[in-house]
Amino acid sequence: GLAYAIDLDPQNPKIQRVARLAEKVRQRKNITVRGANMNDVEKEIDHITDLQNRALAHLPGFIPYPRAAIETMILPLKDIADPELVLFAEINGGAVGWFPGIPNFNEIIIHLNGLRYPWDYLRALWIQRIKPKCVAIKSVAVPPEYWDTGVAILLFDEMVKRAVAKGYTWADLSLTGEENPDTWNIAHHLGAKIYKRYRFYRKEV
Repeated sequence: GLAYAIDLDPQNPKIQRVARLAEKVRQRKNITVRGANMNDVEKEIDHITDLQNRALAHLPGFIPYPRAAIETMILPLKDIADPELVLFAEINGGAVGWFPGIPNFNEIIIHLNGLRYPWDYLRALWIQRIKPKCVAIKSVAVPPEYWDTGVAILLFDEMVKRAVAKGYTWADLSLTGEENPDTWNIAHHLGAKIYKRYRFYRKEV
């Protein structure tokens, strides 16, 4: 896999170009973008499960994620995520895209020498006041029928605007594959640059 760094400088011509394209989509299409509703996490997990499976169903040999697996992935993030950066795109009230940005706490953990003892978590809470400058994006789910409709570009543009307003200066976009050409094209338009390569290993147990 590849990890891409995206410079969120709003004066960057690439960022401005994507913003102009997104504005045209807003004017022409009935697509809205909202943050996560933390008062109804169960319903949001339903949306995420549906979107993840629809977005990946075109892949050969794809096995749908059970809802329990998505819940196991999402619930631990509930207390550290900023709901305004966990974005959903909707058309006529129906979810058509999911794009979660999570503060990159790796920047903070470096200061903690690992979380070996319970009181380290208290230190972690304290040091969170040292705000990470990076927002990490590990997933994007837009079903194929909504590629090329402007859904993805609105999600990217909204993420940039919200992240910049919160003081983030760059985004780490490291997804597990390049199965969605729509979103990868937008990432490259934003000037994404490879800064890390990684591999996944499977072990029989």
